[in-house]
Amino acid sequence: MRNILKLLKGKQSLEDRVSMIQQGNEIEKNRLIEEYIPFIQKNISQQVGKYVDIKNDDIYSVGLMAFNEAIDKYNKEKGSFLSFAAIVIRSRIIDQLRKESKGLKEVYISQFSFEEDESSLDQFTAVESFENQLEIKMDMATLIKQMEAFGVTLDDLLREAPKHLDTRIKAVEIGRYVYGQKDLKAKLMKTHNLPVTDLIRDLQVSKKILQRSRKFIIAVILILDSNLDTLKGYISQVEGRQDCEV
Repeated sequence: MRNILKLLKGKQSLEDRVSMIQQGNEIEKNRLIEEYIPFIQKNISQQVGKYVDIKNDDIYSVGLMAFNEAIDKYNKEKGSFLSFAAIVIRSRIIDQLRKESKGLKEVYISQFSFEEDESSLDQFTAVESFENQLEIKMDMATLIKQMEAFGVTLDDLLREAPKHLDTRIKAVEIGRYVYGQKDLKAKLMKTHNLPVTDLIRDLQVSKKILQRSRKFIIAVILILDSNLDTLKGYISQVEGRQDCEV
């Protein structure tokens, strides 16, 4: 009988083992974690860009807890367990790196991203989709940091961004114009204000439009003058472009 059980166990899939652990088998859980330490270590190392020592590196404990979290929250509808575990590990490592960063504030971006709580994790169905969301979050955090020098906050941007598509398109056109004019862009970067007089003269645009969309236009210029590819893609979508080249 024991030999038969061993044979059956050898055919058991990883996903089945996780399901069994979720039913309360702590011994199997510890065994699984021990077996997949190299997997955990590899994913952490890839995320931080260096070799992670499992004995001496504090970040390893974050990855280990993330793997344990993945076991608890996984269901077969999410596809491969290892793909899901890799997602959770990368997410938690990014959260930890952001918290440890001295120059980057923790940001909550409801309209551009999401919080990785239990309810949102249940919605993840593809690794690529989740990674795209993380990239958006990181790009937005970088943009928000850059906007601080111009007196623009995330709340300002969300509150004052043009609500109508034609107005947004016009604001993007103005931002692209400033970005393409070295002297105007230099004025913006030096004074942290839009060169309103020049824009009224060059584009025959009203001062009222510039004032209403000022913060959004500044954000557009900063995005165009960066390597924030996900946000450049947003600008391209507003303009109706087929690609994300900006």
